[in-house]
Amino acid sequence: MIGRYFDYNATTPLHPLVSEVMTQALDTYGNPSSVHNVGMSAKDAVVSARQQIAAFLQCEPDELYFTSGGSESNNWVIKGYLNRWSGSPFHAVSSVIEHPSVRDTLRYWCQSAGGEVTFVPVDEIGCISAQKVIDAIRPDTKLITIMLANNETGVIQPIQEIAAAAKSRGIFFHTDAVQAVGKMPIRLQELGVDALSFSIHKLCGPKGVGGLYVNKAYALEPLIHGGGQEMGLRSGTENVVSLIGAAEACRVAQMDMAFVQAKLFAYKHRIIDQLRLLVPNLKVNGPMGSGCTLANTINIGIPGIRGEALAAYLDQRFGIAVSVGSACSSNQEKKLSYVLQEMGLDEDEIRSSVRISMGAFTNESDVGYFLQCMEHSLVHFYHCMPS
Repeated sequence: MIGRYFDYNATTPLHPLVSEVMTQALDTYGNPSSVHNVGMSAKDAVVSARQQIAAFLQCEPDELYFTSGGSESNNWVIKGYLNRWSGSPFHAVSSVIEHPSVRDTLRYWCQSAGGEVTFVPVDEIGCISAQKVIDAIRPDTKLITIMLANNETGVIQPIQEIAAAAKSRGIFFHTDAVQAVGKMPIRLQELGVDALSFSIHKLCGPKGVGGLYVNKAYALEPLIHGGGQEMGLRSGTENVVSLIGAAEACRVAQMDMAFVQAKLFAYKHRIIDQLRLLVPNLKVNGPMGSGCTLANTINIGIPGIRGEALAAYLDQRFGIAVSVGSACSSNQEKKLSYVLQEMGLDEDEIRSSVRISMGAFTNESDVGYFLQCMEHSLVHFYHCMPS
């Protein structure tokens, strides 16, 4: 059924190599905080995983903290950094298309601590202007957080330019890279960020494990107190087996990245070109260039067809999994994508949109099957429409 899965941005299948090393690691059952040999064996596994993942991200091992995933990492970096400004005025800058774990955390922290946040708009293809971020900076700005790649449209943001501007002003800069890590090369020194969040289940690794890179020049306050793990900043017994799987997922992603991304860009253009022949007024939500969008992500609007209905038909009739966008919406009653709203799409355009996301296991046969099923589905829906 993996070949019928086109929702990789939601989560990814576990890579067989990852599954293999995790199965082998089940005997590593000790607590890494224990001082006996069984515990030390588990500790060695955690140390090795940290070194491997740090090498993948090109950072130092002592700059990498393990978490349960991107949402926790985002919460921690915002609260853990802004907590130092409690009781005094502070300002933060972000964007209108951030993941809810960033947007809602910023709003919560501002309400509870008396700060302010400026959410910078995007243009019609979902891009954030670095200059608008810079223009939003104030004398009391303490934090800037902008995602590296958007989960709904795949748009890659100008993080290096924003990071350079933040650094020149002494402002802490964080990027949510959950959708980017494993799908594009990440070189932290070139990126220039002070902190970066990621989730392993987005790159064919296990769920429930992720991480946060923090430049050693900065210190966060703990989000979870009590046990002293993660260099005293994130308490909780380490998920040893999943961390071993996480390191393997990063190794495989690094090894296969160039090949996978090249094939996915080819599939992306093939799908869009073929669908445009079937639907001449097809709307592509986001840019198409290889330097400004993820290879695996397609967000399209098909006029006259409800995205929810199309996704359900593809699933029930053909076993194909696609998404209608984020379930976390600023308009819960209508469940409209706030990302597409901020790009200027109207309600009908948003309701007609679906997200198609591919990954490491997608192949030519899968794409051919998907296109055949899409053609059948379009004929079905347009035939059923009242004339």
